[in-house]
Amino acid sequence: MDSYFLDEEESLDVETLDLRRYYRALIKKWWLVAIITLAVTVPWAIYLKSQPPIYEAAALIRFKNFAGGDDVSLIQTRNTELRSRSFAQRVVAQLGLCLVLEQKTEDGFLNRSDIFAEFSTTQTPVSGDYFLRLTADGRYSLSMIIPDTEREKQLKTGSVADITNGLCVVNGLSFRLVRNVPLPLEVPFRIMSFRSAVESFQSRINVRWEDRAGTLMRLTLTDTDPKVVAEMTNRLAEIYIAQSSSVKKEMSQARVKILEEQLQKAREELEASERELVQFKKKYEVALDADQKGQLNQLALLEKKRDDLETTLKTLNDLLQKKEEEERALAGPDADPYATDLRYVMNEIASHPAFDGSAAMLIKRSRLKDLETQWRAIVNSTTERNIKARQVLAQIRSLHTEIEQIARREMIGIQQELEQTKREIAQQEYKLKQLPARESELSELTRRNSVLAKKYQDLLAKSQDATISAAVETGDIEILDPAIVPDAPTNKDKKQKAILGGLFGILLGMGVVVVTEFLNKTLRSVDDVRRYLKLPILGTIPQIDFSDVFDFQDSEKVKQIDQQLVTHDYSPTPIGEAYRSLRTNLMFTKETGRIRSLVITSNEPGDGKSFTAANLSITLAQLRSNTLLVDGDLRRGVLHNTFGVAKEPGFSNYLQDVVPLQSILNPTQIPNLTLISCGSLIPNPSELLGSHQMQRFLDEVRRKFDLIVFDTPPLNAATDAVVLGTQVDGTVIVIRAGKTHRDLAKSKLELFSNVPARVIGAILNGTTADMAHPGYSYYHY
Repeated sequence: MDSYFLDEEESLDVETLDLRRYYRALIKKWWLVAIITLAVTVPWAIYLKSQPPIYEAAALIRFKNFAGGDDVSLIQTRNTELRSRSFAQRVVAQLGLCLVLEQKTEDGFLNRSDIFAEFSTTQTPVSGDYFLRLTADGRYSLSMIIPDTEREKQLKTGSVADITNGLCVVNGLSFRLVRNVPLPLEVPFRIMSFRSAVESFQSRINVRWEDRAGTLMRLTLTDTDPKVVAEMTNRLAEIYIAQSSSVKKEMSQARVKILEEQLQKAREELEASERELVQFKKKYEVALDADQKGQLNQLALLEKKRDDLETTLKTLNDLLQKKEEEERALAGPDADPYATDLRYVMNEIASHPAFDGSAAMLIKRSRLKDLETQWRAIVNSTTERNIKARQVLAQIRSLHTEIEQIARREMIGIQQELEQTKREIAQQEYKLKQLPARESELSELTRRNSVLAKKYQDLLAKSQDATISAAVETGDIEILDPAIVPDAPTNKDKKQKAILGGLFGILLGMGVVVVTEFLNKTLRSVDDVRRYLKLPILGTIPQIDFSDVFDFQDSEKVKQIDQQLVTHDYSPTPIGEAYRSLRTNLMFTKETGRIRSLVITSNEPGDGKSFTAANLSITLAQLRSNTLLVDGDLRRGVLHNTFGVAKEPGFSNYLQDVVPLQSILNPTQIPNLTLISCGSLIPNPSELLGSHQMQRFLDEVRRKFDLIVFDTPPLNAATDAVVLGTQVDGTVIVIRAGKTHRDLAKSKLELFSNVPARVIGAILNGTTADMAHPGYSYYHY
């Protein structure tokens, strides 16, 4: 296949982003952008308008650590408690958060603080719709809508003063009205299910730690009522402080009680020991010398050391056993991977006083503290399932293994020290047993008294410390900054959000147009044809609106087209000039050379090839060239209707050698233009077009006519154009702008690659002035 390209074609080999194409698409489809913008903006604006104002209040709580340093387990406990369902249930009940007011006023939504001074519920309130009616004479009635009906059930009536000065309790609700409530007034309200209220509360509460040490906590709540949200936040802080203080106080009091019981028992044992020692000395009148007293003191110290070492080993063994139990629990199928019990145990092991002299454990302890703080900060700002939180948690668990290894090594040393202490105790006891019987018994009583005295002093110190701690526990948590009534809602910028929604709608609409244009694989412009088909453009034909033609059948339709042949006269219309420009390119372009016979085809029906062939032939005839237009579509030819001549005899009849050439030549109303109709329907048009009779036809018409134009079937319907193209001077492809798919056109052009046919260029049909818009079919094939 010979093809001819324009000079700048080489620069179009690589597909580039054509910004002008997308700009033209946006201009053309402005209506689509407008529809999408309205479809996004209007519902968004309605949604914003329907939203009540949301107010936010925050309170700052301070925690005091008298022990000094960070208590990671305590911080984790605080987080867990604040997010726990049981705590949320207590708060929702005490603050009456099941209440929902939906009534609107002229100034906006009705606020809870405008009606109720107090409102609380039990944890099992009766949910549903209620009506509180206040009459002008100072009476009230409270009723409830019976579910699935419109009937009201009266619950309570009385004087407004009764529920202003006291509480109204019914159906698990407890409320008191504000003073000077306006009368008359009707207040519809709804009590949501307690479970839903708890879930709503948990979603509205936000906890943020203000410092790395975990001593400053900011509680934030949101609500539609500015007064209520401040009251709710402060009340929530008070409930939390009271709850925390109560629990800690109970634990401290329990510890004090246990220590007091142990102290009383130790006091009684010490007093009994002292009486026994005094009676023994009086009875036998013996005493220990300085050396013997020194041995007793040494033995007492060794026994104290032994007891301390045994206590340390037992504590560490218990902690390590608890650690193994937690690890087995985490390995279970229903285990929570974010459970904190294991971390609490490991924190206790790492911070045990037995390891205060271990440099390795001190380093691990500091590292664990940093990782726990880092993990807590990430979880407070995101969730436990955040990838960074999981990475830090993996580091913490790896560190736990290292801490356990250090602890077990240190415990081996403690065990060895315990065995050595026991041996020294045995030696001291052996020395004391060598004393005379009276002195030996006295030494035993003295030693026992010393041990009991030491035990009593230790318990006394612990009891005093516990008593002091219990007395000051109430000051361990305090509200540093109480919440104040917010001045403005957090969602006050509704206009700005509406504008942003409109901008988003515009961008979305433009995006849809750009994506649609990007996905559009049709040939739409001259550049598209050059880039994808590598064909020169011989001409561009503007689109013609034949929408009124589409309601006709084929025979009626072509009559309409006949009345609109755009080049049958010499009027200077844009379409007529387009065909004359096409004629000039065909006749006088040096790349094509002398053209006497021409095949016009297209990729598919509806591209306008027959209409183009007819108008091109007319413009050629207007040059006073003897022009022959042949309807080579032997299957569905229509040119006989276009020019108003008989269909038979025609081209097919000649090829069958039934009639001579002269009998199929039909003069038209256009001077110098002769038409050969398609003729009768035949079963094998492709074979006849490649026959000797066809060669004979070409020889005869070339002697009689200056120019010969063949209108052939589309390439996706038949290969007649390819067969005929091998016997003429050139072939022209009609491309329908915005309709012809570039991949289909490319594949059909490959039909000419293996035959001696000459495709001289393409005609872009149905364009606009800027050759970018898709056109409409001129007629249906």
